[in-house]
Amino acid sequence: MNDTTLRRPRLISPTRPVTHAQHPSRRGLLAGGLGAAALAGLTACGAGGSASAGASADAAWSFTDDRGTTVRLPRRPKRIAFLTDTVGAALWAAGLRPVAATDSGQDIVTAVHPDWSGVAKVYSADKGIRLEALAQARPDLLVDAVQPDGTLQVTSQLSEVSDIAPVLGLSTYLPIETIAGTADRLTRSLGSPLADSDARTGYTKASTALKSAVDANPGLRVGFVFGIDANTLGVMNPKTWAVLKTVRALGMRLVPVPSGADNAYSQAVSWENVPSIPADLLVWAVSDPLPDNTLWKRTPAVRAGQVWKPDLASWYAYSWANFSALLDGLATHVHGARAGVGPRDAS
Repeated sequence: MNDTTLRRPRLISPTRPVTHAQHPSRRGLLAGGLGAAALAGLTACGAGGSASAGASADAAWSFTDDRGTTVRLPRRPKRIAFLTDTVGAALWAAGLRPVAATDSGQDIVTAVHPDWSGVAKVYSADKGIRLEALAQARPDLLVDAVQPDGTLQVTSQLSEVSDIAPVLGLSTYLPIETIAGTADRLTRSLGSPLADSDARTGYTKASTALKSAVDANPGLRVGFVFGIDANTLGVMNPKTWAVLKTVRALGMRLVPVPSGADNAYSQAVSWENVPSIPADLLVWAVSDPLPDNTLWKRTPAVRAGQVWKPDLASWYAYSWANFSALLDGLATHVHGARAGVGPRDAS
């Protein structure tokens, strides 16, 4: 498999254009690779404890986010705004209702079926966050996504939005259960009852089903791939993506990204090298449509019919219910796939 430029898929950029940089910014340190170690620091009321949903709304409030930044306010905030689709979907699914939110039109938010009545839409494709609309919503707290390099996704407008309200950052490059668990904790700390307790139980069952399927098919190698452009396919980096962090912890053998740093989204593979990807099962992610060219059809996993394409929103709508469906689908395809159909690893 040809080791070329490491790239990020083009699908999402609610607040700024996607860049295909290989190296993190000078501020980048958090990255997705912190994994479960970050969980211990993600407590409402800072590292020392968590706020109760029954706490007085007049009591002081604080929350330490995924950058390690603690936001402290004299009273619990009531008017919350979601600045990014991914974070918004997770919090909406958890039961937190915003006064303002973004929807970039990529079916990420709609995947969790939000009720938009009375909620200001503050995103525009040409300007990013509509600052005037955001200010008119009078939020007490803003919540944005943390990127693998540790910066907020709204970073290009950070000074302007910070003048409106303080900003919390939640990373979407941690394991699934960390992302959804943090959304639940933040929702509780803000005084909202959780709406997804049953979904969390369903996620536990789906995780167990996938673990059983992986254990029963230990030699199976799985590659998560997407289309970068007409000439290039991307292999998703197991060190970065939430789903891949979770399934690898369950024992799934993933196609590695050689020299893939924690903040590298993927390895770009030219089409002539796609048939040499050492995968027995291919999972098509984060782009449409499936390829329809000769080299794709010659790829051993494709010839064997061992390809699965979940719904596009599966990768970015960070809710217990959404990821339950994704893990259930993976369990079915892992159970039915045959190991050894793909080429051997180059090593």
